Amino acid sequence: MTPPEPLPPLLPAQYHSPGERLLHGKGIAAAAGAGRAEDWARLDQGVATYTWRPGPRWSRGRVRVGFHWFDDRELADWTTAPHWHETGPDGGPGGVAAWSLPPTESEIALALCHADPRLRAAALRLAELPAAALPLVLLRCADTDGTVRELARALLSGALAGTGAAADEAVRALVPLALLLDLRRHGRWAREAVLARTGRDGEAVAEAVAELLTSRRYEIRRAGVRAAVSAGLLDAAGAYATAERDTDVGVAGEAVRAAVRLSRRALDADGTAREHLLARFHAFMGLRRDPALGRTALATALEEGLLGPEDLVRLAVFHPERIARRTALAALLDAHDPSPFLDELATARDAVVRIAAVERLRSAGRDDDLVRHLTDSHAPVRALARQELRAAGVDPYPLYRALCADPATVTPAAVSGLAGRRAPEDLPLFRELTRHARGPVRARALGVLRMLGALPGDGPVAFADDPDRTVRKTVRRAVRHRPEALRVLLTAAHGDVRAAALDLLRSRHGLDWRETVPFLEDPAPSVTRVARAAVGWNRSELPLSFLLDLAAPGRPYAQRAAGLALMHDDGARLLAALRLADDPDVTLRRTARRDAVRMLSRLEEEVSGPYGDEIRRLVAHHAAELPGWQDEIRRRNRAASR
Repeated sequence: MTPPEPLPPLLPAQYHSPGERLLHGKGIAAAAGAGRAEDWARLDQGVATYTWRPGPRWSRGRVRVGFHWFDDRELADWTTAPHWHETGPDGGPGGVAAWSLPPTESEIALALCHADPRLRAAALRLAELPAAALPLVLLRCADTDGTVRELARALLSGALAGTGAAADEAVRALVPLALLLDLRRHGRWAREAVLARTGRDGEAVAEAVAELLTSRRYEIRRAGVRAAVSAGLLDAAGAYATAERDTDVGVAGEAVRAAVRLSRRALDADGTAREHLLARFHAFMGLRRDPALGRTALATALEEGLLGPEDLVRLAVFHPERIARRTALAALLDAHDPSPFLDELATARDAVVRIAAVERLRSAGRDDDLVRHLTDSHAPVRALARQELRAAGVDPYPLYRALCADPATVTPAAVSGLAGRRAPEDLPLFRELTRHARGPVRARALGVLRMLGALPGDGPVAFADDPDRTVRKTVRRAVRHRPEALRVLLTAAHGDVRAAALDLLRSRHGLDWRETVPFLEDPAPSVTRVARAAVGWNRSELPLSFLLDLAAPGRPYAQRAAGLALMHDDGARLLAALRLADDPDVTLRRTARRDAVRMLSRLEEEVSGPYGDEIRRLVAHHAAELPGWQDEIRRRNRAASR
C-alpha cells in the first residue's frame, strides 16, 4: 500500500485589512469578507484613511500579526493605489485617474472609496461598474461631496429599477447598509430609496436590524437602534432594556432617547398609561450607571415634556447624581410654581435644593418654618435661614441659645450657629456642652472654644481620652502645631490618637527615628505602621534579635509584618519568612513565601551561623511545599503583567 503524500507545510499567516486585499488585487467580494453592513463600512473607511495623498506621508500606526508588531507600510504600499494626476504625460493639463486601462475590479473599488473626491467621481463615471460594487455605490450616495452624491444616486436609481429575482435579492442585501447610512448627514436619501424598492418588507428590515444590533462595533449598534425605532420594531420597554444592557454610552444614549420619545408618543395615545411609563423612566434613572446616561435621559424627557412637577420634585430630592438633581430643580423653578412642594424640597439630600426651598418660605408666608432650618447640616442653608428670619424681624440668636440650653434639642449645627455671635456670655454654655452625652456635640463645643480662644486651663489634651472619635479628631487638630502637647498624646489611651501624634511629631517636628522604635511594639496596628515608616532606611541599625522577636508568629499582625519588612540580614530574613510561611493572614503568608523562595534561590552554599540549624529544619519541613510556592508566585507574576 502506497503511503499518502505528506501535506505541504503551513506557511506563515499574513493579515491584510479589506483595503489591503484590494491593493493586492483581490476582488470586491473577497475584500469585503462576510459582506455585512459593517464590513462595507470598514472597507470604505480603511481605504479612505490610507489612500495616497500629495505631500509627506507618515505611518498611521502599527498592526499586530501573531506575536509581532509591524508598521503599516510593511504590509502594503498605498502609493501604488489609483490616484489623481494633476498633469498629463506631456506636462500639460491632466485631470485624469491613474489606473489600468480598463481598470480592474479592485482598482474600481479602491477608487470608489478613495480619499480624493475627484477619483471617486471618476470611478462613478465609468461606463460599466461591476455588480459587486453596488454596496460601494450605495455608500457614495451619502458622500460628503455633492458631485459624488449626485452621480452615485443616479447610478443607484438605475440599479434599483431592475426587475427579476436576482435584482430583488441584490436590493434586499443592501437593506442593512442603507439603515446604517441613516446615521450620516446625507444618508436619508439612500435609506428611503432602498426601503421604497423593497416595499418596506418587514421581514427584510427585521433581519437587517438584528444584524446591526448584534454587531461588536458601537456605531453599528447605534444605527440598529435608530433603525429599529423607525421601523416600529422597538417599543419603550425594549429601548430601556437596550439602554440598560449595552455597555457603550453612545448606543445606550441613543436607546434611552428613543425610549423617552416612544414613552411620550404612548402617553399621547393613551393617557391612562402615564403612571406605568413614568415608573419605568424613574426606574431607569435610579440605576447607578454612567452619570452622562442619566443626564441624557433627563434632558430628553425635559425636551419632550414627559415630566410633570411631581416627577421633577422626585428627581430633585432623591436622585443620586448631583447634576441631575440640580437640572430637575432648575426645570421645576423655570416652568412650575414650587410652593406646593417646599416641604419635600426642604428634605432633599442636596443643599442647593434645600436652599431653593428655604429662600421661598418667607414669600409663601411660612416664616415659622424657617426656624427648623437654623440647624441644617449645611452652613449656607443655616446662613440663609438666619438672613430670612432677620428679614422677617426675628433675631435668630435667642433661638440658637434656647436650642443649646436644652440637652435634648442641642445639635452640632446649633452650637456652630450660636458661636457665630462670639458673645462672651455664651462661654459657660459652651464649656457645659463639652460634657454633653453626645460626642458630636462635645466635639463641636470644643472646637468653638478653641476658635474663641477660651479653652480650659489644661487645654484640649484633657479630652484626648474621650470615647468619641470626633472629639479626639478635634483634639488632634487643635494641637498639631504644639510638639509638647503631641508628646503628651503619645501616652493617650486610644491608638488613633497615639498614631496621629507620632506621625505629626515625625513629619512636622523632626522627631528622631530612634524615639519611634519602642512604638513598633505598640498594641495598636496604626501606631506600629507609623513607627515602621519612621524607621524607614535606618532599619540596618536595629538589632536582628529585636526584629526576629517582633516578627515572631505569636505577635499581632502589624508587628509581624513590620518585623519582616524591616529585616536587613538575608539569613535572619529567611528565618523570619520560613517562620511565617503558614501565617493565618493571607497577605503576610504570601509575602513570607515569596521572600523565602527568593532567599533560597540566592543561596550559593549551605546556611551557617546562629540561624543555620533552625533554617535547615524549617526548609526540610517545607521541602514538599516549595515547588507549589514557586508556581503560585509565577502565576501571580503572570497575572500582574497582563
